[in-house]
Amino acid sequence: MICPHCQTDLLQRNRPGHRCSHCGKTFALDPKVEPGRLHDSKFRELVAKGTGGTLKITVEQLYWLNERRLHRFPDAMERQGTVVAGVTLTVVAVVAGAIAAGVGSFVWFLLGPVALIAAAFALQQFVGSRRLKSESPLTPRVRRNEFQRAVIDRWRAVYGTLPGGLLEHPPTTAGPSTVKARAVVLCEVPSVAAFLRANDFPERQQVLLVTELAKVPAELPVVVLRDLSLVALERTVTIRAKLHGRRVVDAGLAPRAVFAPAKAVRLHDAPRRTAPWTLAASPGWQRLTEQERNWLTDGWDCPLITLPPAKLLALAEKAVGRAVQRAVAPVPAQETPAQTRRRAERIGFLSWPAAPPAGGAG
Repeated sequence: MICPHCQTDLLQRNRPGHRCSHCGKTFALDPKVEPGRLHDSKFRELVAKGTGGTLKITVEQLYWLNERRLHRFPDAMERQGTVVAGVTLTVVAVVAGAIAAGVGSFVWFLLGPVALIAAAFALQQFVGSRRLKSESPLTPRVRRNEFQRAVIDRWRAVYGTLPGGLLEHPPTTAGPSTVKARAVVLCEVPSVAAFLRANDFPERQQVLLVTELAKVPAELPVVVLRDLSLVALERTVTIRAKLHGRRVVDAGLAPRAVFAPAKAVRLHDAPRRTAPWTLAASPGWQRLTEQERNWLTDGWDCPLITLPPAKLLALAEKAVGRAVQRAVAPVPAQETPAQTRRRAERIGFLSWPAAPPAGGAG
């Protein structure tokens, strides 16, 4: 690694105890020791990439930025295995088995396991040749608490403070505001709400940011920021039902937005389940393709906090713009079902406003 102080290229034996043998100064991170394969310069680069020079980001967002850096995102048509590899391993298994069977028991003791292992890997390759690599989830290399202990705490112990723009303790509650709100942003994901508050999102967008449905005031249009999962979509349907008659804009992602080759964090840590009837009956669920519905019921998800900070902020800002625009824009006196569909898609994923009787229902 390169010493962050004197820029000397150091072998591992030349940096014992996190100290440069050339300049004698201590550095915080050694990619061969700490998890996450970070050194001081890469840590600063990652923070700069997340903030873009203008934003404030949380430690959790930095954690996911690093996990994205370590993960190799597959191409859209990349497979988990190949037929060529399967055939090659099959030949190895057959040859090893034939030699072992023809020579004797001692050789079979040596080559028998080789034949069995080759056969198992061959089967894996044949099965994988029928599966897209995109079906493989991102598996975090480092646990969140280990990242905090070995990277963040270590950095603070050496340098005293974290790099500018990186917040270890973002605001968890809203301060007093004198701005007249033009919309409400309901975000039940605390980490996302903290990021938005840290970047003065409520003041700049003239919105009221709340984390509980009970705190949503009357009359104003509502933007719902949510994760992408079966549970989150079910919750959004419940929110819309409780806010019946209100303008509600769904600002969450659709499954198609995170399919490969999109560089999105796709997690798979929940068992397969059927869609709850409240969600399955919603028009938004019916608009999904079979692939998207299967993806969700198979237990896949994409947490909103894993989005790059700039994209997450842009998603929230765009949703507020849609909510305010639709709140003041008049609904056409007559519209066709196709116009109703286009209008619903502009409002949000789970939205499906009914067309006036003269135009028919969507």
